[in-house]
Amino acid sequence: MQRRTFPICNLGEVGLKLHLSDKIKVGSPIEFNMCDDIIQSVKEELLDIENISINTEEPSFDTLPVEIILKICSYLDPYFLRNTFSKICRRFEDILADEHLWKHWVHSKIKGCFPVLLDCKMVDNALNWEDVCIDMDVEKRKWTNVKNTMRHIVVKDVHFASVDTVLLVNNGELCISGGRDRGMALWNVLDITPHDKSDNVTTLTDAKPRHIKYDAHSGWVWDLAPDNIESATKVYSASWDNTVKVWDLATGFECIETFKCGMSALSVVSTDNNVMAGLYSKKILSFDLRAGANPVNAYKPHKGPVLALHTYNNMVASVSEDKTLAVYDKVAGKVIANDIKIPTEKAYPVCISWTPTALYIGDSKGSLHLMHPEHHIHVKSHEIWPEPPIIKPSSKITSCCQSQGNMIVCSDRGEIKFFYNCYPPQEYTSMKTSTFDVTQMRYQNGVMVIGTCDSALEFWVPNEKYSEV
Repeated sequence: MQRRTFPICNLGEVGLKLHLSDKIKVGSPIEFNMCDDIIQSVKEELLDIENISINTEEPSFDTLPVEIILKICSYLDPYFLRNTFSKICRRFEDILADEHLWKHWVHSKIKGCFPVLLDCKMVDNALNWEDVCIDMDVEKRKWTNVKNTMRHIVVKDVHFASVDTVLLVNNGELCISGGRDRGMALWNVLDITPHDKSDNVTTLTDAKPRHIKYDAHSGWVWDLAPDNIESATKVYSASWDNTVKVWDLATGFECIETFKCGMSALSVVSTDNNVMAGLYSKKILSFDLRAGANPVNAYKPHKGPVLALHTYNNMVASVSEDKTLAVYDKVAGKVIANDIKIPTEKAYPVCISWTPTALYIGDSKGSLHLMHPEHHIHVKSHEIWPEPPIIKPSSKITSCCQSQGNMIVCSDRGEIKFFYNCYPPQEYTSMKTSTFDVTQMRYQNGVMVIGTCDSALEFWVPNEKYSEV
């Protein structure tokens, strides 16, 4: 809208003289001289008004007050604000560079406390409030509208027994699966495409993995771990046959080493060439790919089988059937905390998720136990799936995945819940799988996969990934 200016009043010289003549005695010698002088003076004053420096340019969006710009921004999604809106001009970039603004938007989404624990020393260094806000918004938009944003694909008839473990690596482009048929398969995720794009769920019985090893182990395959989850070249598999094997992804999925554990390996974690296996015999063994098949270190932090391992920086967390948590420092080469009780009563721990702001342990009765990630003490337990009547089975938490702003929790009964990663966890949606008896869930770069007891894998792949191919 154009600004209005102040136009000169079109009085007319004659009219002005007549008006002034009423005030001055007719016939006076100064009558007309005064009129001319006054008219000239009025003209000059009006011209001065006309020439006052008034902004006559059309108003633009980038000249609006900051308060109005922020009000407009509150209606736009954070991803658009960071990647498009902030690139329009330097002023918008400066406004959106304020960390307190993103922090305010994060807290406006949640009803609880964020981050989960405020007394963590790592919080200030680990949190990028802009990334947190975008993560919260993108994930919620995706999973609350999953039928329009994701392709849900069920793959059957590749494994012929329960698929006990799955793994996603390389930005969700590769999937590895293993199960009780003693076999392992390597999948290109984007090769698993639905026949009809309009189907909400596609069931495939003719999907073919890139590689399959029917005799990968001589016992059940329990767990998988990569050497580097973002750019994996090797994958480690833990088996009931008392071994951990190393598989080369670059040369045809070939076994390049077999580590001898002396007892069933139930869990495995790795970093580059270093591998740690949790055993049924209560021990945790360390191997180095460069040192051969025998372990280079062993320790025994539990009084029961080691059910799950998780690495964070230089530390390894383990949980056991004895309902305790232990933490091992790989640099120091010693256990820095053990016999940490998990209040699970009749349940046992199943999975671990460890980030700078929270350490969660999921149990077999549907509860999620929050442990302090630095002090390694129990803080609070959250009942994600309430205990059902005695005639119905409990919901076991098979997997928990945390990001900066969100958390995904999966139960063996086929329900997946999505939370803001705050205290207490704030659920914003949930969904059902096509099968029950879910064994494990993995999530990376927008892609999710689960393994199930009925020999199936289920994938959720964002629509845009197919358009990128």
